[in-house]
Amino acid sequence: MKDRIVPMEWESEFLPWFKSRWEPGQHVGLIAPTGAGKTTLASGILDHCRKYVLALDAKGGDTTLATLGYPRLDRWPGMKRISSMVEENEKNNLPSRWIVGSSNRTLDEAQKLITVLKTTLDDAWSMGNWTLYADELQLLTDPRLMGLREEVDRLLIAARDRGISFMASFQAPKWVSPTAYQQASHLAVSYTQDDDVVKRLAEVLGRDKNEVRGVFKGLDKFAWVIVGRDPREPYRVTIPARR
Repeated sequence: MKDRIVPMEWESEFLPWFKSRWEPGQHVGLIAPTGAGKTTLASGILDHCRKYVLALDAKGGDTTLATLGYPRLDRWPGMKRISSMVEENEKNNLPSRWIVGSSNRTLDEAQKLITVLKTTLDDAWSMGNWTLYADELQLLTDPRLMGLREEVDRLLIAARDRGISFMASFQAPKWVSPTAYQQASHLAVSYTQDDDVVKRLAEVLGRDKNEVRGVFKGLDKFAWVIVGRDPREPYRVTIPARR
């Protein structure tokens, strides 16, 4: 088993390696419980690997997303305006990364937030070449909450030709549409003893369940296992730099 696990230093080894392999149109799934550092991992990868990012704030005023350090768009400005904003950033040699979504404290605000995020997903599809990040994906896709599964699945399934990437985090595969992990080119998983997570991960990746379970034994609580879709690939382990 040890020869199947490759430890990678976060900044000098993992980030350059991942940037060279995460192509436009490919998706990434982050699987971990609350407090495991999903946003820390996501922000490091996005800042290093992607210039055009829309972080979808399904919680409405999410303080965890605020740690990304991106400017916030309370409302989606529309395709014409966002294109102008990107052009202005290009002139100043700046990336175009934003958090989209305002506070969500009343029923009226909640409905407005759903409309904003739906429009963002639709326009991102039309524009192409964006990377979208959704923390706690189930908030977006659950019909009891925002009910935007159709829009998300469209991006996940048919985004390759449009150069659209989707990074989604969730606490367990059973909480979200199977599309979220079936379409991912890479899955990043924090330490887990959840047998369902191990079982589904093994099924999706075509790997032995006992082998997958063995990878997590003795894993540092801040470490992540990054797994590709090729069952011949080793398991890569890294610990993101915490901000």
